[in-house]
Amino acid sequence: MSNEKNPLAAMLAQYENNNKPKYEKKEKPKGDDVLKNYFNVFLKDGVNTATKTIRILPTEDGSSPFVEVHFHKGEINGEDKKFACLKEEKGEACPFCEARELLLATGEESKKEMAKKYKARMMYVVKVIDRDNEADGVKFWRFNHDFRNEGIYDKIYALINAIKKDITHADTGRDIVLTINRNQNKIPVVSGIATLDPTPLTDDAAKKQEWLTDNRTWEDVFPPKPYDFLEIIVRGLTPVWDKEAKKFVAKETDTVSDETKQLDSELTMGLETVKNNVQAASTPASTPAESTADNDDLPF
Repeated sequence: MSNEKNPLAAMLAQYENNNKPKYEKKEKPKGDDVLKNYFNVFLKDGVNTATKTIRILPTEDGSSPFVEVHFHKGEINGEDKKFACLKEEKGEACPFCEARELLLATGEESKKEMAKKYKARMMYVVKVIDRDNEADGVKFWRFNHDFRNEGIYDKIYALINAIKKDITHADTGRDIVLTINRNQNKIPVVSGIATLDPTPLTDDAAKKQEWLTDNRTWEDVFPPKPYDFLEIIVRGLTPVWDKEAKKFVAKETDTVSDETKQLDSELTMGLETVKNNVQAASTPASTPAESTADNDDLPF
């Protein structure tokens, strides 16, 4: 048999290989489809317990899939929302942090109490497949860090530390089952986490490629808001986009509390001075950490 190479066969094979149908990335979801980006542990009214099965996806570089992110809590139209901390996540000026520094620098106990609500809290964001809704594709699950070591991440850590296995591996990883119950405040929380037997991520090659090549990060689904947007939230007002000014402005005019007006005035007139003197202010006493309930205010 001749070992002579066949250029024609090689070229035909090359062409066929380069023109195989490739997986087409999905367009970014719009409208109601945006909600499919988020995994949560909410329970419907009247439901007090449930289980959900998920698969945590591996990272491309082998790093931990649990990304640490800092968020502030603010209010829009009477609802609590979370906003990425510009200082911690972008290295930029953050109105929430500036307000907190300003209040703490006064040394007044009442202002220290006010400062608590402007503190950034650490959360985790992890990419998962919701086994009950696989058609939604990759989802992002955001949950609180628990300073008591009793939170979701603590339960998952205990599980993987016990079995000593990589539960995220695409071929030999494991699904995990979340048991969700309402706590004493009627808020759904993850009360237990169990692992199933090792299984492939999926037997569908196209799905596997789709899920493993999803290169979105937490910023794509929880995009940080700009400074002017957050500054309006800190002032207790509602940001709206002004097309002419090409920036966010406050929707309200006169409906501001006296306390907010005072803080707004201090922020406007004294921030630069405070920034230069924060280090000289007395160190504030430690304050109790906020509730670490698992509930989240999606999609913001």
